[in-house]
Amino acid sequence: MSLCQVCHLDSKKHSKKLWTLHQQTQTCTFCQKSGSEHSEKLWQMHKLVVEKGQHCSEHKRDEKLYPITIGSGRAGVARVCKLNADPPYDKELIPIYMSCTECNLYLGSTEEDFADILDGMCLKCFRESIDQTDIWYDMPPIKKVSKKGVN
Repeated sequence: MSLCQVCHLDSKKHSKKLWTLHQQTQTCTFCQKSGSEHSEKLWQMHKLVVEKGQHCSEHKRDEKLYPITIGSGRAGVARVCKLNADPPYDKELIPIYMSCTECNLYLGSTEEDFADILDGMCLKCFRESIDQTDIWYDMPPIKKVSKKGVN
């Protein structure tokens, strides 16, 4: 009997893939987090997104990946497409994003982190799928702050 250092469960309660994932120090190419922070389903979803995003339909081949941070967002991954131009304008970085399985809009960082729980959907589509579309499920409005205090 051996305990997992990540989730403190017995090795018999893990699948073989999850056990090896928790014992190794792998880094996810999509979100740059360790393998221990992923469920087995989330690891597969992120891996599939990178594999699909790495393929360039224009050149009909898999391109190289490059880490990228756009603005103040978190680090992501982009594919490097070579163009028919003079250097340094001969390379284009195309960011790889995860899209919603229902509406095909791109997911935010929170939705990417919980994609296994949300089934790859954005929060809006997930709420619609479980019928939480009424007003009382929305977040309460921010309280107005005046000079006298909170109203």
